[in-house]
Amino acid sequence: MTKLPLSLLLLSCFISNASCATDGDLFENQHWQASDWQALPDTTEIDKQTVLYAKHDSENYLGLAILLPDWQRSGQLWQLTRALRKLGFDTLLLHPLPAQSEFDPAAEKKQKDSETFRKQFAERIAKSADAKLQEGGFKLILAQGTGAAWMANIIASEQLPAPDALVLLDGFFPDQQSNQMLAKQVAQATMPTLDLYQEDGSRWPTLAAEARQSEIRRSHKLNYRPYALLDLAETPTRIQGWLNHLGWL
Repeated sequence: MTKLPLSLLLLSCFISNASCATDGDLFENQHWQASDWQALPDTTEIDKQTVLYAKHDSENYLGLAILLPDWQRSGQLWQLTRALRKLGFDTLLLHPLPAQSEFDPAAEKKQKDSETFRKQFAERIAKSADAKLQEGGFKLILAQGTGAAWMANIIASEQLPAPDALVLLDGFFPDQQSNQMLAKQVAQATMPTLDLYQEDGSRWPTLAAEARQSEIRRSHKLNYRPYALLDLAETPTRIQGWLNHLGWL
């Protein structure tokens, strides 16, 4: 019988049967998907986790922008950091794991592994913020795709204090019931929220954005701003305009 390498075995566990993961597997064994970033000067470690971190380029320090990409889209989100750093943010990207899209944050029947992932995801964000957020700075979280669904769920479950502001980028989970739950959690959250989504995007992000806007109208949430992007390149401009509106700039 052929013995699979550890990295392939872990990948097989996540894709074919998430329940085979142990508590430590959820975050400790990520070298096979973070290795592409090892040569970058922005690569560092926080609490044994490989992250991308860059200091602000502005004379004025605004705070820490924590980026939570969707699975296999870290590079796309990291491209936004140049503009964020010019605004005065230190930027910190936490690499996603496949469990992020395998586990459903809004599932009615809570699985043990899902609960473990939720807890450790929250702890990972908290430790990163504690390590890099300077005194007096704002904490901005930019969450993409399924990362947005997890972020809203973690804040709603009070496993993590709400950031000073939240940006969603094509936030969704590939399940309509979960997207309805995401919409309610965003509507009930107290922090200012910028909801960016691609106007001609794929089906799930579009449906999720529509659900959020319907829920926002019902709840009369005031500090919420949706915006349909014609192109992802618009993202930095829309974030800057929104931060001006909040009085951060």
